[in-house]
Amino acid sequence: MPNLNDIQKVLIIGGGPTEIGHETELDSATVQIITEFKKHGVRTLIIDNNPFSVALEEIQPTNMYVQAVTTANVRHIIEKDQPDAILPSLGGLLGIRIAQELIENGDIGRYGITILGMPASTLRQINNPAALNTTLKEIHEPVIEAQIVATVDEAMGLVDTIGFPLIVKPVAPRLDTNRTICENVDDMVTALNQGFQQSRFDQCTLERSVVGYKEIEMVAVRDGAGTAVLISGLENVDPIGIHSGDSIVVAPPQTLNDREYQDLRDVTFRIAAELSIVGVLHLHFALNPDNQHFYVTKIAPYFSRGVALAARTSGYPIALVTGALLLGQRLVDVKLPSRFTKQTAIMEPTIDHVSVRIPLWPFQEVPDADQHLDTVMKAVGSTVGIGRSVEEAMLKSVRSSQFSPRDVLPSVSNLSDGEMIRQLIHPLANRILVLIEALRRGYAPDELSELTKIDNYYFVKLRHLLTIEEQIQSHPLDVDVLQRARYFGFGDGMIARIWQTDTAAIRQLSASAKIMPTYKMIEPTAGEFPEDLSGYYSTFEYENESQPLGDRTALVLGRGGNQLGPNSAAEYFTTEMLKQLKRAGYHTILMNTNPNAVGVAPEFSDKQYVDPIQLGDVLNVIQVEHPDIVIVPGNRHYLTRELGKLDDVNLHVLPPDQETGEPAPKMATIGVSLFVHGQQKVAVGVMDMIAPGMNKALSQVTAFRMPAELPKAKRNNLVEAAKQAVSERQVTGMIQVLFAPKGPDSAQLKVVGVRPTRLTEMAFLSKVTGVNWVRMLTRQHIGTLDDDELAKITIDINSNRVALMNAAFPFRQLHVLNRPGSTDQEVGATIAFGSSEALTLTNLSDTAELDQIINRTI
Repeated sequence: MPNLNDIQKVLIIGGGPTEIGHETELDSATVQIITEFKKHGVRTLIIDNNPFSVALEEIQPTNMYVQAVTTANVRHIIEKDQPDAILPSLGGLLGIRIAQELIENGDIGRYGITILGMPASTLRQINNPAALNTTLKEIHEPVIEAQIVATVDEAMGLVDTIGFPLIVKPVAPRLDTNRTICENVDDMVTALNQGFQQSRFDQCTLERSVVGYKEIEMVAVRDGAGTAVLISGLENVDPIGIHSGDSIVVAPPQTLNDREYQDLRDVTFRIAAELSIVGVLHLHFALNPDNQHFYVTKIAPYFSRGVALAARTSGYPIALVTGALLLGQRLVDVKLPSRFTKQTAIMEPTIDHVSVRIPLWPFQEVPDADQHLDTVMKAVGSTVGIGRSVEEAMLKSVRSSQFSPRDVLPSVSNLSDGEMIRQLIHPLANRILVLIEALRRGYAPDELSELTKIDNYYFVKLRHLLTIEEQIQSHPLDVDVLQRARYFGFGDGMIARIWQTDTAAIRQLSASAKIMPTYKMIEPTAGEFPEDLSGYYSTFEYENESQPLGDRTALVLGRGGNQLGPNSAAEYFTTEMLKQLKRAGYHTILMNTNPNAVGVAPEFSDKQYVDPIQLGDVLNVIQVEHPDIVIVPGNRHYLTRELGKLDDVNLHVLPPDQETGEPAPKMATIGVSLFVHGQQKVAVGVMDMIAPGMNKALSQVTAFRMPAELPKAKRNNLVEAAKQAVSERQVTGMIQVLFAPKGPDSAQLKVVGVRPTRLTEMAFLSKVTGVNWVRMLTRQHIGTLDDDELAKITIDINSNRVALMNAAFPFRQLHVLNRPGSTDQEVGATIAFGSSEALTLTNLSDTAELDQIINRTI
């Protein structure tokens, strides 16, 4: 590794738009590493085209390249800016692939660039199973034999040797497709044809199946001197055969014996040493539960959802430490923030609580996708529950994943026995509810374990929850039962439904019986040292570790796990709002259950509660913190209504509710955005609203061009018409006025609707204008917006620089027909800047053409 003083300028390769396989965990890690680089005086450059990136807000515009994340564009930046090093691990699989291509093309050697995190020899092997297997066999680590094939005929010649079931993997895939299990020749041919297309080298590997084995993950950090610490193990509840991103994951592992755990820990360190990893390493193992034999199945020396979960679970600042290690520091020398009693990073976390992560799937918005869980990841987000027991953590996570406004879990009791058995063997997204229903119907844990290959332990835990549920049903309003139920994770709404009463009655009974939550700190020493960290979870024990932050506090409720729609933009909004609240002198408190969220990083809030965003849990935090203001996202109507009834809660709805009561128009072609504050109406932008494909409905508008392709005079006229429209409706904030043609062949436009600016467009407008409109809107709500300052803001709505934002959809990863999507099917977006000629949108007919425009714009 280079000496710290040798690295003055680093280019970070971003991850591009949110997609299945990565969400905001890459952005979160990037922000934290930038912060660490700044401490050491390192200038950071970033290439990314994600309009919802918080990291792009953290650096100077001169260090920002808002471009498609491609090898050609990275090479261009290297030629122009000549960084000392590049950092690919913050771009996930995309960043790794680009770095590999730069090595293959000779660019790394030609420009004398250092690759941070791993040597070039290691980088070449990542996502190349055959190359990695060769290295691992040299150090006598157990691997599954893999055979490389370039044609179907080659594969047919190996079938007799390997046997079915077998697994097909693309070599050096362009996407995080992972593996496909094949039961017969037809399955194999289909998987090979897909795999050849996904591979950069038009090759696939065939390997023996280990379906049914346990999947265990290990997350570690290592410095350049060879010292490593294990941050956390992660246990997939679902066996090999279901993608880890679609599995329920528990940390720390619950069903490994000490020998198994230590063996996997030792292998993790040996592999990290052999590959000369510096920073974070995330490994996957397949463990045979019958004989303790295991195989290494995946090596990921980059930030991932598993790394994010390990950081949230342990309280260990993985990204901060990695930032220092990448610049040549040793673990023993890395100074942790003052909140940590033990000041250096060389400590192995000890965890005295349990975290459970449950995935969220997009099937409600994309119903034609195959909803079976298999080796191809389909989840778009996840929620996490933390508790003192597996039961408490599991139930909290399930409650958070359902998004029921009244904290009630849906029932699958209508399934026939035959359909239930089919779903146990071939699981769907409602798997956890089906497992609970099977136990309810009297199936024994060992029977279900045999059917599903899920460890018997987890069925025993779920059955315990059902025993408690039965006690609640048979002992209405019993305070001892109430205490027990709350301790194991049952929410006020769940108990109220069983006792056929309301949440208020349950809370009153709890208060009279002094059944109140205590909050425990999420920290890495299991109480051995008196830490003062900022993450907390609730339980029902005796000692409360959370004290009120003090005067001038703001409680912000997050949106929970990522889903399709504007959630990536919502995470950007929440984080920028937190930054502005802190700047205004508020102590900030965030409630969120998304383990990958940017806003939960300690840089952005003074305190974080990882608890379900349900009425009872929110009221409990309010009782502890007594916040001056409570901010609820506009999509949580039940919470807004119930909290609004309380006299002592100063409630703000941010981002604003998109359902304003004004009927939405059928279509719109132009949007004019205004920031309205009192009598001031600042024109922010005039944009084309593009609905690719034949359907031009407003819900199909998923691309935006600014400024709109209109004559200057017409843009100015539309702004005046928009100002008149908002004056008539007496609305304030960030407002979008929608225009459409007066008739089928008319060139004249009329106002067809007025609504709060959508989160996606607000992020787009912030990137385009250079004014952070989220912060402006936040200042308006908290009363710190200066009229004179607002009056000085001038936006050139007729700029010659054209900007284009185009939604990204999950159709390719879900293997469904690629077609124009709707706003509620968006998974992320891309942004591009260029000249009017480069970004012409005339006669565009489909999303693919928009993608081509974005990709060729530099």
